[in-house]
Amino acid sequence: MHDRCTPLVRYRRYLTGSTVPSAARLERLLDPGHGVTLVALAADDRVVATATLVAEGEIGEIALLVEDAWQRRGIGTALLRRLVAHGERAGYAALVAHTHADNTAMLATLRRLGRSGPAPEHDDTVMTVTVPLIPAPVGGHPRTPAASS
Repeated sequence: MHDRCTPLVRYRRYLTGSTVPSAARLERLLDPGHGVTLVALAADDRVVATATLVAEGEIGEIALLVEDAWQRRGIGTALLRRLVAHGERAGYAALVAHTHADNTAMLATLRRLGRSGPAPEHDDTVMTVTVPLIPAPVGGHPRTPAASS
C-alpha cells in the first residue's frame, strides 16, 4: 500500500520524509504493543487504508493512512470511528492526532467525529488535535466508562 501512496500522502501520515517505512517500523505499526491497528481491504484483499491507535497511560495517539485512490470515500472516517470506540472501551480519557496544519482532509475527518475538545495546538506547521472520550464529570473526579451515561 505504501508504494501506491504518493510521497505527499506518506509525508502527511508520518509527518517527516516521504519514503516507505522500514520493515521493522511497519511491523511495530501493524502490531503496536499498547494499542490496535485496523486495516481496510479492497474487494481483491489489497490493503487500502490503515488506522493506528497507540496508547500511553490515559491518552492514545491515532494516525491514519488512506491510499490516494481510496480517499474521500468515508474509509478514514469509518476507521477513526472504530478507533474512538476502541479507546472508549479501553477507558482512555482522550485520543490525540498530529497532522500538518495544511492537511485539511485530515482535519475535516477529525471534525466529522463530532467530538469537540480543546482548540488544536500548533507547533510550527504541525497541529495536535485532541479527541475527548470520557466526559468530565461534575466535581472533577474522572468517571469510569461503566459510569458514563
